[in-house]
Amino acid sequence: MIAVQLKKMFDPFVCLNIQVWENFEKLGIVNHFSKETVLKASNTKEKYLNIILKGSGGNLIWNKSNFVCIDIAFDNEFLFDFMSFTLQKPTPIEVRLFEDATIFRISHQNFQQTLVNGNFGEKITRLIAEASFIDKQQQQIDLLTKTAKERYVEQLQIRKGIEKMPLKYLASYLGITPQSLSRIRAEKI
Repeated sequence: MIAVQLKKMFDPFVCLNIQVWENFEKLGIVNHFSKETVLKASNTKEKYLNIILKGSGGNLIWNKSNFVCIDIAFDNEFLFDFMSFTLQKPTPIEVRLFEDATIFRISHQNFQQTLVNGNFGEKITRLIAEASFIDKQQQQIDLLTKTAKERYVEQLQIRKGIEKMPLKYLASYLGITPQSLSRIRAEKI
C-alpha cells in the first residue's frame, strides 16, 4: 500500500494520520519505467511530483559536451524538477532514471488540489523545499571541505544503492572525473 510507504517516508518530519496519506495516494498513480527513461526533458515544464518507490534517478544538466548530475534520488525519495514544478516554467534540468523504477507520481494539477482545499499540500511543499535546500547546501559544503574520496565514502554510507549508479553520473555529482572515481573505487575503502 502506497499510503503506508508515504507515511513512513514523511513520519520523521511530520506525523500525519494514515487517512491523510490514503487521500494523497488517491491523487496519484504508480507507473513502472525502464532504465534511462527521461521523465522530464530539458527546457520543458515539470508535470509531475515523482516519488521513487523502487529504483534510482537524477537531475541532469547538459554542459557543453556531457550531462552533469546535480541531484540523485533512490527508494523513497523525490525525483522531479522542484523549481519547474513550483513555477510551472521550463528549466534546463532533465530528470532521468538510472535503473528500472517504480514511481508514484502526482500531476501538478492534482497536487494543486491539496493546496486549494487547504489540506496538507502546503506542509508537504514546505518539507520538500526544506529537504532540497538542506541537501543542496550540504552538497556545496562537502564539495568545498572534503576530498573526493571522503565524499564518495560518505555517499556510500548514506545512500543505499549508489554503487549501482552509472559511473559518469556519480562522478559528476561528486564533482570529479569518471577516471578519478574509478581510481577511488579501486582503492580499499
